[in-house]
Amino acid sequence: MNLTIIAVGKMREPYFLAGTEEYLKRIRRFLPIDQIEVSPGTGEESNGKGKGAKIREAEFIRRHIHDGSRVVALDPSGSSLTTEGFARWLEHCMNGGVGGISFIIGGAWGLDKNLTDAADLKLSLSAMTLPHELARLVLAEQIYRALTLWKGLPYHK
Repeated sequence: MNLTIIAVGKMREPYFLAGTEEYLKRIRRFLPIDQIEVSPGTGEESNGKGKGAKIREAEFIRRHIHDGSRVVALDPSGSSLTTEGFARWLEHCMNGGVGGISFIIGGAWGLDKNLTDAADLKLSLSAMTLPHELARLVLAEQIYRALTLWKGLPYHK
């Protein structure tokens, strides 16, 4: 199974980038994982509410979702899973013959409603809004933590 993190915007802060890259390296010991950055929509498309920008970003995101992949949309209104619950969901996908999982992270305006409605799982990392760089770091860490639980390794306490 392949994992993909598809995120709007680039990682700019060195400390977020370093942390995320460290967890991606650790994840790759268990499963292949890619990180894809898509361009954010422009201010001209937003009309002050981000609708046009979110639609444009959703088009960019859809191009990178492989057929047969489960889609996880990160959204503050999504399900709030425990680490153990997330690990069970991930294991269920792996045991169920799922070819891949695409985790999608929106930009400044969030994700287009059509994209989140079509997702297999709407996942909340926090009830608070997180900057996309921090969301990527937290997501990568939680994927790694879930995989250590799956393998029975001592990382999770």
